[in-house]
Amino acid sequence: MKDHIKKLAIGTAQFGMNYGIANTNGQIKQHQIDLILELASKNGIFTLDTAKCYGDSEENIGKSLQKSNLKWEVVTKITDLNKNIIEQFWDSEKKLSVQPSIILAHSIDIFLSPTFQKQIQDLKQNGLINKLGVSVYSDEEIKKAIQSDLKPQIIQLPINILDTSLYDNGTLQKLYNANIQIHARSVFLQGLFYLSKDQLKNRFNELLVPIEKLKSISKEYNLTLSELSLLWLLSLKEINKVIIGIDNTKQLKMHLSTVCKNVNSSIFDEALKIRYNNSKLLNPSLWNIKY
Repeated sequence: MKDHIKKLAIGTAQFGMNYGIANTNGQIKQHQIDLILELASKNGIFTLDTAKCYGDSEENIGKSLQKSNLKWEVVTKITDLNKNIIEQFWDSEKKLSVQPSIILAHSIDIFLSPTFQKQIQDLKQNGLINKLGVSVYSDEEIKKAIQSDLKPQIIQLPINILDTSLYDNGTLQKLYNANIQIHARSVFLQGLFYLSKDQLKNRFNELLVPIEKLKSISKEYNLTLSELSLLWLLSLKEINKVIIGIDNTKQLKMHLSTVCKNVNSSIFDEALKIRYNNSKLLNPSLWNIKY
């Protein structure tokens, strides 16, 4: 189980803005961020995933890290090509109070930009970052990334127990075989797995049937849907990091408890029989919902 805990990374979008469809408390307060990171480190989690477009996330992370002597691995993402990438790196270091060890392009278009590729390679060659990569949304974008002259060392991609297409079509295996690290995001479908049946009916009625089927399977094994999704992803050898958004310490304790659960792999086989492929509902960026 310690290996599974090491796979966890804290998603920090809500550290800097109001984020997540199930988040009813808004942006996390600084004292709560301090508590979350303290609890994470005590349990062996030392990876943070952030981005320059996550509001004040980098600054708020920095305020917490300044209080700690622990070594954190920080992943940040570049969104703006109108600003020098190297200058953005130094800006992130200033805000975070540590050098980000991994830089990702926040989209495939940014990653494929000659400007990004030149400057990110300069950072890598000068030993300022350990790894580089890209955050993607689809199999098509993954193909573009791995066909690029600049090979990504890390690909961050969406995957969960409802959205299993990248597992089903062999993409995860291909990336693993190519020695490209995989960071999984949208583990709980941006909080949608926490919505009640009535909330789903009102906003995502088409998802109600497959989600209720998955909840039924989860219940048979004394799990929640979010627990099922997290445990499945942690079980996959192809995945290096599983990014979990945390709103408070209670939620983090819940996930840590989940990681310690022993489950028969047959539950995953049963859940994977439920196929759902509507990308408009599986991709939160297409929901067109204001938070």
